[in-house]
Amino acid sequence: MNATTKRWWRLLAVLLAFTVVSAACGDDDEGDTASQDTASESDSSSEATDDDDHDDGEEHDDEMVAELISDECAIPNPEETVELDVMGWEFPIITAFAAELEECTDGNYELNYQFLDSTEARSAMTQDAATGAPTFELYQGSNAFIGELANQGFLMPLNDLVDKYRDEFDLDQIDQAFWDMASIDGQIYAVPMVSNTMHVFYNEPALAEIGVEVPTTFDEAFTACAAIQDAGYDIGFLYMLSAGWAWQIEFDSVLGSLGVSPIDPTTGQPNFNSPEGIEAATTLKNMWEQCAPNASASYSTDDLQAAFQTGEAILGHTWASRAAAMDDPEASTVVGDIQYAQALTSGQGIAAAPAYIDGWGIPVGVEGDVDAIFLAALVATGLESMETAAEFGLVTRTGVSHPNGPRDAAAAQASLVNGRGADLTHPAAGIARAKLGEALVTILDGTSVEDALAAAEEAYLAEAGEQGLLS
Repeated sequence: MNATTKRWWRLLAVLLAFTVVSAACGDDDEGDTASQDTASESDSSSEATDDDDHDDGEEHDDEMVAELISDECAIPNPEETVELDVMGWEFPIITAFAAELEECTDGNYELNYQFLDSTEARSAMTQDAATGAPTFELYQGSNAFIGELANQGFLMPLNDLVDKYRDEFDLDQIDQAFWDMASIDGQIYAVPMVSNTMHVFYNEPALAEIGVEVPTTFDEAFTACAAIQDAGYDIGFLYMLSAGWAWQIEFDSVLGSLGVSPIDPTTGQPNFNSPEGIEAATTLKNMWEQCAPNASASYSTDDLQAAFQTGEAILGHTWASRAAAMDDPEASTVVGDIQYAQALTSGQGIAAAPAYIDGWGIPVGVEGDVDAIFLAALVATGLESMETAAEFGLVTRTGVSHPNGPRDAAAAQASLVNGRGADLTHPAAGIARAKLGEALVTILDGTSVEDALAAAEEAYLAEAGEQGLLS
């Protein structure tokens, strides 16, 4: 078993432990993690008690406490104002992390968190970084998007900062497998805060009413989609395929369910323009044309979430991080109705689901105190913050869960354990993702699957070859 495989199985063990602890321990688990969070406070209390008899020590402790902004934003208060402009896209767990960052405005941080639609946010961050003088200090992104920015030289390597603050902020509690997913060639480009995957969402009473079983394979999904449309629904099975990055993620997942990686992990040679690649892209094309012709090609991830919340969609596939929103009484008319299942397979037992993280990255060229910016990112990845955020999704610190976490834990775990895994970290993998996204989305404009894949392969070989990344 090679080092990458070992790290991946360790990650699965971490995620499995999260699910088991969350289900089995409930409030006891929250108490355990809370006691870990207060360990440093207990240490400080012990020192303060000891210092009752030592005036010099007591003064030192007072100075230490005075340097921190608050218990909620337990980082040093910068001497000068730090403007913290954060760009990203909103879903429940990110909203929770944003609230944690807001606590830092009790000190000398000024916070502007700009949420856009996921596609618009990616575009805006890329354009902002490309100027060389970014107006945002923190970017939120998935490991795939972080990789795209890093491959273009748009993000700062964070290794020195991670090492500098590793012990003080217990960064080793974030498993190495998550750091690896935020890295390229050993360079860390983001601080992992959210663990994520994709799986099936379904409206249980609605499916029961029309007598449709929850599908487990793509063949079953097409049968179910036809039955749902026959029952009067416009959407039979909903995928989000309105953007190039979405096509790429879904394509890699369906291809992975066929047992094939998009490029060779050792040589970088492309595997995606192949019989399996044609099958994977055709599956997605059929999902769009047959099961949601007026939705898959135009709905953003937020639109897809709203489609489930309003009952417009009763069966589909999306991010696990959207599960908490299904039970939000202020936005959902189907509270308690949406259930969850493992992502679909192609009949070979591998789920068409990725393993992802979302993290904070710092763009190259950013002005201001980089240490202060990095420390703000650590606020939202601290133990207490993650305990709060775990109510809304999967986090990255080992053993952290919430007794009232989303109801999709079992489906998320199954999709992660049985899925295609994390995106490749080969130096050319980011190029492959970019070229696949650019080419596959043109299927919506009438490009054939075969022509789209051929175009992606030609563009990939040209750029990866020019950079000497193929062997």
